[in-house]
Amino acid sequence: MKKKLVLIEGIPGSGKSTFARFLSNQFERNGYSCGLFLETTLDHPIIESSGSEGISSFLESFYDRWVKFLDQLSDEEIVVLESAFFQSPIVHLLHKEADRELIRSLIYRVSNRLSIEDCRLIYFYQEDSQVAIEKMIDSRGGSDYLLRKHDEYKQEPYFLNRQEQGPDSHVSFFLEYSVLANEIVKQVSIPTEIIENSAAEYDLYQKQMLKKFDLRYFPDPVLEASLLMKYAGLYHNKEMDLKISVELLDDHLWIFGNKRMKPKSINQFYLDDMSVLIKFVINDSKVSGLVITEKDLYANRNDSGTVFEKIN
Repeated sequence: MKKKLVLIEGIPGSGKSTFARFLSNQFERNGYSCGLFLETTLDHPIIESSGSEGISSFLESFYDRWVKFLDQLSDEEIVVLESAFFQSPIVHLLHKEADRELIRSLIYRVSNRLSIEDCRLIYFYQEDSQVAIEKMIDSRGGSDYLLRKHDEYKQEPYFLNRQEQGPDSHVSFFLEYSVLANEIVKQVSIPTEIIENSAAEYDLYQKQMLKKFDLRYFPDPVLEASLLMKYAGLYHNKEMDLKISVELLDDHLWIFGNKRMKPKSINQFYLDDMSVLIKFVINDSKVSGLVITEKDLYANRNDSGTVFEKIN
């Protein structure tokens, strides 16, 4: 039996994570067993998150991770992955200033392996890459974002070779990433849906993909404001001595300051762009706490989830 995969790629900020979560939810609501791997998923089977691998070792290990993952994947499960096919290898190898033909060859090699499976690629791009990248940078904090990225990666060969550009070298990086990805997507050997998303008409893109996968649309459940009010409050994890606030604003719950919580069920919520599910614990009709599940690089690293007690 062929393994079933949906890969979602595009430049950073193109909506990959949100779209991956949407498709995963729709597969589940249509009765399929579906696995989801976002870029922030802890212990990701494909993405090497430390950035420590050299060029030659990465070229082999990246392909080997795909082979191992596919060999272990159940025939009965659909798996949605974002940023694992294009973004992970392109970003890592560009940082190392790898020969661009090596980058292309690696992705084509993985593509050939994926071509024997039931695999489809969804690729978001914008015709004017410069405008798209400027919008992405602005949405993430503008010059402050570039400074943070520069401080994080300035010792990588790509940026050492462009010291005269300073933080603006990251604009050059994103542009080169975009050019490479736009070239590679035309040559991969798996069925590909290319979506020009300058208009950001994501409702339309969702309808198009639901039709492609022959899925019926199921919206998120609508929860009463009185129930949402019970979930709002301050929660505390004793082990980490960490407090998080869940706020009710404009009939929606928010967490981590600016992350909107979307209902998956009556007491479980998801986030679009993080590998996080939040489940509220109810005892004797009262909300006693919450558990953050899905293993994520930032919010939860425990198999059993991270437990917070409601204190207010």
